[in-house]
Amino acid sequence: MNRNLAKIILATINLLVVTTATAHHGSSPYDSTSSKTMVGTVTDFRFSNPHVLIYFDVLQDNGEIVNWSGELTSPNRLARAAGGAGGNVKWSRDILLPGDRIELSGNPARNGAPSIRLRQVIDANGTTLVGGDSRTPTSTPVARLESESIISSANDRARDLSGVWMRSDNEPYSNYAFSAELPPMTDWAINKYKAAKPTFGENGVTVADSNDPIYQCLPPGTPRIYFHPRPFEIIHTPGRILISYEYQQLLRAIYTDGRPHRNDLAPTWMGDSTGHWEGDTLVVESVNFNDNTWVDRRGIPHSDQLRVEERFYRNGNGQLIIDITVNDPIAFTEPWTGRKTFKAVSWTIEEFVCLDSLSFEEFEEALLEYDK
Repeated sequence: MNRNLAKIILATINLLVVTTATAHHGSSPYDSTSSKTMVGTVTDFRFSNPHVLIYFDVLQDNGEIVNWSGELTSPNRLARAAGGAGGNVKWSRDILLPGDRIELSGNPARNGAPSIRLRQVIDANGTTLVGGDSRTPTSTPVARLESESIISSANDRARDLSGVWMRSDNEPYSNYAFSAELPPMTDWAINKYKAAKPTFGENGVTVADSNDPIYQCLPPGTPRIYFHPRPFEIIHTPGRILISYEYQQLLRAIYTDGRPHRNDLAPTWMGDSTGHWEGDTLVVESVNFNDNTWVDRRGIPHSDQLRVEERFYRNGNGQLIIDITVNDPIAFTEPWTGRKTFKAVSWTIEEFVCLDSLSFEEFEEALLEYDK
């Protein structure tokens, strides 16, 4: 194998990985201003992370059969009838089989490829599998921890945040930023922000062109973790509260036993977190971050001097509120705040694993080593 052949193979794999990443992350490759409806025959159905894929044949007016690919949300969300399109059918891996006739509607690919971001799927019986007008019934909170050693008094029960929670913000920017406005950034942060290539916000690009660390399967950090459409579970234990995030199976410990922040840790992705109660509000301070993550999904940067305060409490409607204060003297001219709102859901935390991309530098080194 010579050097030129190695480069050809590398370029081919690069194209395949970029194509896969584009299909599996974000909706930017699709034209949200255009809608297309087709009737086709299922050829393959992949009920797997990160996105469910339906492959189907469509007969064209000229007699040609074209095989299309349709992309949906993750299997976890579809199995919970929470696909984001209003349906209330709980999906499973055998809900569609090769040979099934289905009607599909959605946003076609911008580049004219036979690919579509699905918004509605109707089976041969006329059942709307996703994208209907009905709404999933309101979920009831899961049973709360009532151990006498942990939650014994009425005051303790008022402080009980346990359960599975799902984001319920409904502002247009809620899935990628705390507010429509930018936070008060320093010149250092502004330059970083301009260099960022997110898939959301005013600087949004396609996934293939993005430099978002998330697409390298790196942890999102705190507080960005709350922007991803995956649930998390709060678990009370003596001396600490655990948060189990479905996104990338991250587990975060918040120590409530009075210990100080550690000074023997290397910089971390999610922060070193300690907490205490102020009435019925859990106040959490997180420090010791690395500077490899973004504060949100539109590319707001931070330095390793980031300090994040989270105030967890329930409102009168039983929702979980997290008021967040971001403080970083290198990135921001002053501290700023944001709020995230969550509803209780009767779900369990499932597996959601990111698919890492190939390291092209390592691959090229391996090819050149083989060529010696």
